[in-house]
Amino acid sequence: MRVRMPAPTLRLPSGDTWTRAEYEALPDDLPVRVGVVYGELVVKPRPRPIQRRVARRLATRLEDAAPVGWQVDADVDVLLDDDEVEPVELAPDVVVYSSDHDPYERPISADLVTLVVEVVSPFSRRVRPSLYAEAGIRHYWRVETDQTAPAFAIYSYELDDATGLYVATGVHHDRIAVTLPFELDIELKGVREPRRRRRAGR
Repeated sequence: MRVRMPAPTLRLPSGDTWTRAEYEALPDDLPVRVGVVYGELVVKPRPRPIQRRVARRLATRLEDAAPVGWQVDADVDVLLDDDEVEPVELAPDVVVYSSDHDPYERPISADLVTLVVEVVSPFSRRVRPSLYAEAGIRHYWRVETDQTAPAFAIYSYELDDATGLYVATGVHHDRIAVTLPFELDIELKGVREPRRRRRAGR
């Protein structure tokens, strides 16, 4: 006998766009991951296993390297524009943010975020960087995992105060060693490749 699970009810916005209050009132058990961009509801694409793996492992390594005062989480909501009528709120794959934010509360204000990481999809490659830059987030990493690309790589960027745009600071294939937003050195083979099982008796 099949058990039918009740479908979550999605209440439509009162006007042409989703206000911040209406978006925040959405149920947590929606069958898809959504965000809001200038009042328009956007659906986050379902990640491939390699995207989940890379995001999870990068978050762990960033957390290990983060000094006191910073915390690291994956797929958490960041408020990029708190306009009540046309808000912008998205969940990057990895977020490094100030310990001043209570981890039991959401969303995280963009002014408390120092780094966002996106394991790319077409939307994250085209649209998200400009939204992060407009919100003043200082550091952005784009992780390419596509097999047709030259190689697995992390593209690092820093916000340019004069233009308000991100400028490239490096392309990292085998290792990412940087001093900002804090000093870290991550060997990338262990981030992207499957773990090998140890043989019995060893």
